[in-house]
Amino acid sequence: MPRNRSFGIARVAGPRIDSQRHAWPLAAMAMAGVVVYLPFFKNLVSVSISHPYAGHVTLVPVFAAVMLWLERHRFQGLSAHPHAGGAGLVALALALVAIGYRIASVPLQAVSFVAAAAGIALWFYGARGLRAAGFVLAFLLLMVPPPREAIAALAPGIQKVVAAFSAQVLESLRIPVVHQGVFLQLPALTLEVAEECAGLRFSLILLVFVSAFARAVVPTRTGQFIAMSLAIPVAMLANAARVVATSVGVYAIGPAVATGPLHYYIGKGFWAVALFAMIGVAGLLRAQTTGVVAGRRPGRGPCVAGLP
Repeated sequence: MPRNRSFGIARVAGPRIDSQRHAWPLAAMAMAGVVVYLPFFKNLVSVSISHPYAGHVTLVPVFAAVMLWLERHRFQGLSAHPHAGGAGLVALALALVAIGYRIASVPLQAVSFVAAAAGIALWFYGARGLRAAGFVLAFLLLMVPPPREAIAALAPGIQKVVAAFSAQVLESLRIPVVHQGVFLQLPALTLEVAEECAGLRFSLILLVFVSAFARAVVPTRTGQFIAMSLAIPVAMLANAARVVATSVGVYAIGPAVATGPLHYYIGKGFWAVALFAMIGVAGLLRAQTTGVVAGRRPGRGPCVAGLP
């Protein structure tokens, strides 16, 4: 019996020693990465300020770091031997970031950062480590600012849909309204569903938040996917409800609802409703999937004996 216990201790202690042996090289590479990509993060902050639809990009690396810390157990026991493919991927990332700095391309710098992170995971933890970091790496791609051309192409159609939806709701409420394109003509004021009112900006922010929150809270990939797939529709619905509420306020109270500070607070209120609604959805998915997973655990024979 003592031999068996000693043998068991030796098997557990081995990976810890291997992990400690590679801790310093990994920390040194991480510090080098911070130095190399510090200009990129400065550029990312500048883009988040200047680009009207890139306000979410600075949240991505922060949430990614939190997720990586919460999921650090996924890397325990994985091979810590260098992988040649990881070194090549890091070299490619360095070449890309050099080009990105030279041509002042923040999207290329962001892709380079993701490639460098993937290369480090592959280099130190092998293919299994790369798969373990897969979600975080994919999430980091949200740092790429959306092309302005794509936004310009999408926004007009969304504006018209929001205006048409709002007009239908107002008519169902017996509020007189004339709908023409992106305009809602009310008795007291004509409202325009402008590009800023299309909801794209909030949709991207909510997508980033829900993706990180669902990953941390919902235990199954299916539940995580459901939560993330609902983020943009919920944001769009909340934005359309905001336009309807503003229109009702203009009809019932007066034009000050759309032109004064109340308009701002209405918008923030509906954004908060959408945010808490998605938190509730994630909570429900967690409760449901946790129950399913618990029901599948061994030793619960009497609970599942009657199932077909």
